[in-house]
Amino acid sequence: MSIDSVLKEVMQLRASDLYLLPYQSEYQLKYHSQGQSHLLRKLSLEDAQQFIATIKYRSEMNISESRRPQLGRFTFENIWIRVSTVGDFLDRETVVLRFIYDQQSGLNWLFSDQFETLKDGLPDAGLFVIAGPTGSGKTTTLYELLRKFQKERLILTIEDPVEIYEPNFVQLQVNEAAGIGYQELIKVALRHRPEILLVGEIRDQATAKAALQAALSGHLVLSTIHALSAHDVRLRLLELGVDAGQLDVALQGTIYQRLLPAIGEKVAALAEFWFKQDQQLSNTWEEGMNAALQAQKITSATYQQFKKIQTT
Repeated sequence: MSIDSVLKEVMQLRASDLYLLPYQSEYQLKYHSQGQSHLLRKLSLEDAQQFIATIKYRSEMNISESRRPQLGRFTFENIWIRVSTVGDFLDRETVVLRFIYDQQSGLNWLFSDQFETLKDGLPDAGLFVIAGPTGSGKTTTLYELLRKFQKERLILTIEDPVEIYEPNFVQLQVNEAAGIGYQELIKVALRHRPEILLVGEIRDQATAKAALQAALSGHLVLSTIHALSAHDVRLRLLELGVDAGQLDVALQGTIYQRLLPAIGEKVAALAEFWFKQDQQLSNTWEEGMNAALQAQKITSATYQQFKKIQTT
């Protein structure tokens, strides 16, 4: 089995993730696309071990370590692939590969006016956060929103890794191996005095507090977070330990988006959003799904599957 042929096959499917999972006396290769997992093929134990060793070598991981979690990354045909490995209680390794595609062309939206509303509602300062499952186009949406300001304001991004190359932005990349994380780079970034700061992901207390302080100092800070809806973004930030009073001052808007199977298109984005300054611009996920069904942009089967916000 050729590792490269598997990677190419997954990329052609435009899958967001590839899983190598132990199953009884063999392994299963599964890919994740449009919110669902699909079996790609089964592998013998020998082939799976060879697959894991090759991926770990390319990702500069410790090949002999099979129990402790490891993180790495490599590029394949100009695509970033993030890798995570860990051993289960039977000392069998599982591997997850995350494919990070360059989406310079932007997303297709079920309702184009949704994205225009997001652009019009973007504040001049404060914290603006987007949530959604893996592979829902969060970074692509953030970059499209930022391009509104690229000619008149200094934009600096901090990501892990940089997913979209944008020559008009100053782009910094996290390097955990060198001890350069999000919070360290936020401090460095603010010394460059950007008007707009993009923080790729808020995933711990230190990053949440640093992003919040940057927003309170007069910057526009955009980021992503794992949350169950646009309104749950605030609750998630509170769970990370930020000050509630400061958050109420800084948080200016939230989005929850995902990609849905669309009639006549492979996938299209749908979002719910909340704006602090103009509540009339806000909408709910249920409103968007009902409108999409009535406009015949999605099938009834898609409506039934996605009418409630899901975390997959």
